[in-house]
Amino acid sequence: MGTEWIRSVIVRPDGVYLNSKSNNDDRPYRSWKCDSLTDVYKSEGQRGLDREVVRMLSEYAQIKGSHASMERYRPCLLASKQLHMEHIEKLNAEYAKLTPEDIKTIWFPDETKTDAARAYKQFSKSEVDKHYTRLAEYAAPLDRKPPARNGGAR
Repeated sequence: MGTEWIRSVIVRPDGVYLNSKSNNDDRPYRSWKCDSLTDVYKSEGQRGLDREVVRMLSEYAQIKGSHASMERYRPCLLASKQLHMEHIEKLNAEYAKLTPEDIKTIWFPDETKTDAARAYKQFSKSEVDKHYTRLAEYAAPLDRKPPARNGGAR
């Protein structure tokens, strides 16, 4: 399984663009419109986008380079190291409440899960979203300065 290397996340009027490549692919970096991040940005704004970028960086991606759009997320990754065990302990405490029968069905389709297994999966999804939202709050504020005109000094 590969890791996505991300050099930048840019919000443009028509969507959210990543400059990235897979670590196990010899093709060069490419800029591309990420529909899933665009949808989140349109529905939830910057906070939702930050949460989903933090989720990517925590689950299957890495920051490459030092583009300002990615440097914002380094504090989130540092916080993740501190808050990870607290998050896992919450999930484990709920999991411990399941019976062996519930555990057997936890990965089955929803219609064949026990009620307790279904409730655990909903709890788990909610807690994961809360965890990434909490981590995203560590992102550095956006620099909202307007770009310099005609290359002139500010």
